[in-house]
Amino acid sequence: MNESMCRVQRGSFVYYTCRRIPVRHAFTTKFGGVSTGACESLNLGFNRGDELENVRENYRLLGEALGVDETRMTLTKQIHDTQVSVVTEDKVGMGLHRPMEWQSDAIVTALADTPIIGFYADCVVTLLYDPATHTAGVCHSGWRGMAAGILPKTVDVMAEQLGTKRESLIAVLGPSIRQECFETDADVPEAMEELLGAQVHPFIMEKGPKFHVDLQGIGVKLLQDAGLSAENVIDSGICTMCHSDEFWSHRVTHGVRGVQGGMICL
Repeated sequence: MNESMCRVQRGSFVYYTCRRIPVRHAFTTKFGGVSTGACESLNLGFNRGDELENVRENYRLLGEALGVDETRMTLTKQIHDTQVSVVTEDKVGMGLHRPMEWQSDAIVTALADTPIIGFYADCVVTLLYDPATHTAGVCHSGWRGMAAGILPKTVDVMAEQLGTKRESLIAVLGPSIRQECFETDADVPEAMEELLGAQVHPFIMEKGPKFHVDLQGIGVKLLQDAGLSAENVIDSGICTMCHSDEFWSHRVTHGVRGVQGGMICL
């Protein structure tokens, strides 16, 4: 685990933060909610077969624990694409308290007291914060989104539409499946090479007929290429598969699981 990351426990609620981000934020774990069965206990996903009232109560508990307004929580719609949306006042609460109108794996905002949330259970969720302009973003990327460049696109949208300064922007790549565990067939590295070219070669390791992909390494490089300074790009260093006692891992559970959230609130 990166030295800037902190594990925090408040009663049964367990989450991780990064010392580099001075606003309210969290990468949640399994723990701290009321869900049962395969989704026990802090499941934040509405499409996991969990009881609707349990998921809503989990969001209430999350807001209470972190001191954020649950009624203003605004969610990503994760389809492994590259759409980035700006959360303006007329979009606040989307996905939780109002119908989802976008298909955006990344959302960004300059609004105060507006928690924005992306979801993970092996994929990389990155929290972004610029102290110079007080703007924030959350970006979900599996290998498809990573290869398609959603992380630098998120940075571009923040810079162009919110005035975010690339040189002061901080990005934290959250708990996610890491290279030693992310085993794939050849189709994944081939697709990534098709989109990103030879720059992905250092992040792909061949082991017999299989390949191991370093999504975090690729993400760090793409963010630096997008103008972020090396010291402002933090890889949490936490593997969801290695720590499946604390995190849901899609691979470990074969998809029978709940969902964690990465949240940031100005």
